[in-house]
Amino acid sequence: MACQPIVNRELTDNIFWVVWHYLSDICINKQTTSRTDNKQNKQTLKKIIVISLLALCSIAAQAQNDAASGSQTANLNLSDAIDISFVSSTTVQNIEFNSLNDLINGVETAEHELRVRSNKKFKVTVKPSSRNFTYSGSYVLNTLLRVSNVMKIAVTDNNTGGTQPFFAQLTGWQSFSYFGWPTTLLNNCDAGGNQTFKVKYKATPGVNAVAGTYTVDMVYTATQL
Repeated sequence: MACQPIVNRELTDNIFWVVWHYLSDICINKQTTSRTDNKQNKQTLKKIIVISLLALCSIAAQAQNDAASGSQTANLNLSDAIDISFVSSTTVQNIEFNSLNDLINGVETAEHELRVRSNKKFKVTVKPSSRNFTYSGSYVLNTLLRVSNVMKIAVTDNNTGGTQPFFAQLTGWQSFSYFGWPTTLLNNCDAGGNQTFKVKYKATPGVNAVAGTYTVDMVYTATQL
């Protein structure tokens, strides 16, 4: 907090006293002094008045320029941060198989886009929540479908600055691990607040798959490097 300085009152009073005392002497001796003395008195008076004014200005300037200051340290405590999300609100991919050709040759899904935000470089992996699909339907036998035998995934658009694994660059498609391990989609991606990429699936159940609904979750993970 700044404080308002106080002008030296004693010094100010002394200056005015000297001026007043000298003026009084001039008035008393006005009738008895010569013209030369009057001229000298006037010059001396002018000097005293000028010196007095300069002294008062100096005191006033000092009173205005005096100040107090303080400092405060601002610390920014940052942590590494990353998140991954789907750009569209649709998180369910329904794949329709309407013929034997669909079962044998497979059906591709539409593309869906994901976005990563990270303050460091990162990689992206995907893995099924289970090694096998969960079956819902009227059949009891032949309902087991392993994800690694049925599903493939491809990165169709990449705006992350990262690279795909070599095999994926050659074939376009990647299979999922038989053991359910994560599949690397993108490596060495750049840090940023809007790093996007698109993927699509291809499912080939085969002619032995019985009718019903098969479900599995695909879990995407972005990991900082």
